[in-house]
Amino acid sequence: MNCENNCCKQLCDGDPCGCGKGCKPASFKCDIDIHADAMNPRYWWLCLNGITKRVRVPNIAETKTYLDVDCTTKTLTYYGEDGEQKFTGSQLGCLIDLEDLRDVNVKSPEPCSMLVFNPGCGGCPCDPEEDTWQAYKIPDAGDCELEPDDDGYYKVLTKNDCGCIEECRLPVVPNGMTSINYVRDSVPDDPDFPFYYGCYNDRINLHLADNAPDYFGKYALKVTVNYTIQAILSEQCKNTNFRSLVVPVYDGQTIINVEEQSSVLQGFCGWSTTPEIPWGTQSLRGSFVFIVPKGKEAYLHHEFRYRTLSSFPNYYENPTYDGKRVPDEIASQVNALPWNASRLNALQVIVEPTFGTANFDPVVDPERSQLDPAVDEYDV
Repeated sequence: MNCENNCCKQLCDGDPCGCGKGCKPASFKCDIDIHADAMNPRYWWLCLNGITKRVRVPNIAETKTYLDVDCTTKTLTYYGEDGEQKFTGSQLGCLIDLEDLRDVNVKSPEPCSMLVFNPGCGGCPCDPEEDTWQAYKIPDAGDCELEPDDDGYYKVLTKNDCGCIEECRLPVVPNGMTSINYVRDSVPDDPDFPFYYGCYNDRINLHLADNAPDYFGKYALKVTVNYTIQAILSEQCKNTNFRSLVVPVYDGQTIINVEEQSSVLQGFCGWSTTPEIPWGTQSLRGSFVFIVPKGKEAYLHHEFRYRTLSSFPNYYENPTYDGKRVPDEIASQVNALPWNASRLNALQVIVEPTFGTANFDPVVDPERSQLDPAVDEYDV
């Protein structure tokens, strides 16, 4: 083997002169070491069995790892090298309390507290920390008293069609709160509303649905009735005692409650020449209030009766005239009536919405057999 041969130099025992003596196996280390090239990150320094060599790092296909939020399914997905993993909103939410959020300060909330944002206006009765969501409970009214504004409105909070709270103005007296209906005229010197002869019954419908449409069917109705009874006669008629009985009735009532609801006007209508009392007209004014249940119509039941000294204890009746209308040409004359006549006129019906009910069994004082002595509180 020629000692000049590179192979021979590598295989001989380090002494070229020993080539003639034969070849021996080469000795190698079992070490391996890798270092990054400080000058170029695309290369490594590889040391294998004591031999160091610069090698190029191969391009290796990598799997991207990232997080993805899906607002539709409310999930957070982690995409890793060995697959994916989903986290639901409830899984993440169980780790978080409301007070853990940076802009929320709700430590130790009181019962029924609500979450209110304090923008830092300085007037919020909340925790001094501003620009945070805070636990807020509406305080009791205390000495706070609501005053209407200059236009007669209160400012109130209400809920709109979307369910959100908004500020509105509530009038002290809502529009249409009272409906005043002039049902029968009150002209005293002409027969605009007719007179009727003798004894009769009359039903006066109030037409609440038509005359108070804003509140009919939504509320019970408080109805105030003001009216006048006029009784007239001529020298052809008799002096009489008259009685007018008016009772309110609403649809569905089983009885006409005369005992507890009637308004009674009673008086004397007479004519005389000694001394002269012309015409003998008598007018009385009555008023009463009753409640009509929600969605019910109502009417007035009117009974008018005459009595004379000769007819007592019976009524003063005449089938020829009773209940018939007095012709206008007769009613407009001073002394032309052939029979006593009367009318219920000047009828005013005031309708107001209410949530009230009628109590026919209230707590009252017991009846007394002897009243108190007549002692003046103010001596005149």
